Amino acid sequence: MSAQSPSTSKTPPPDKALGKPEQDGPAPVSQGRPDFRKRLPVWIQELPQFGKFKPSEPDPTYQLLVKKDLEALLVDTPEEVRERIFEDLDFMDYEMLRLFRQRDHLAKFNQNRYRRRQIFFLALAVLATLVGSLQVISLNSNPEIMPMFAFLETLVALLTAFLAAIGGRESPQELWLTNRRRAEQMRREYFRYLTRMPPYDEVTGYQRQMLLSQRAADINRGMYPQEAPGQQGVVDDGTV
Repeated sequence: MSAQSPSTSKTPPPDKALGKPEQDGPAPVSQGRPDFRKRLPVWIQELPQFGKFKPSEPDPTYQLLVKKDLEALLVDTPEEVRERIFEDLDFMDYEMLRLFRQRDHLAKFNQNRYRRRQIFFLALAVLATLVGSLQVISLNSNPEIMPMFAFLETLVALLTAFLAAIGGRESPQELWLTNRRRAEQMRREYFRYLTRMPPYDEVTGYQRQMLLSQRAADINRGMYPQEAPGQQGVVDDGTV
């Protein structure tokens, strides 16, 4: 019998041996939890959080632009231009990003509330249908337990009315959309200021910073300035 030749197969790395998916690239910059349900199907990842919403407070370190990546991108840029860009970033971090973080977090929080409430309504509708079906079945087979099913049906109706009353008093959908609109308007203003697009192309220095501060404060109050001369800003009807 000939001697058995040594095996040439290589042991796969631990990640591949366990079937772990390879990452396509860095995780997106977000105030949300990047690892939340990441190994589950997409439809489960989109489900709302139940219990205490996390993160419970805005992330104070959240940035719209990662400075390390920006430094690598601007490595061949003249030093004067780089200093001007990072000065703008530092100013906006103090003056506008704190407002953006608050609005962005409130939008995520109320989006989660809205989706969670819709699931509650869906579950109550399924439960009401199930109880009604059992009532029909028991009507002929066991009429003695009809009062119990009627009581359950009443509880479901009362709970549905209670949730509807709470939602009507402070609609999470309206709060979600209002805060999201203000956050995205601030995001837009952030890049307009950084790239010196109108109205930040005609003023410099302190006046330019004051213009950003004024527009950021207006957006935070629900007033959306227009760039065209003679036009009035748009005001949303949100109360947050």
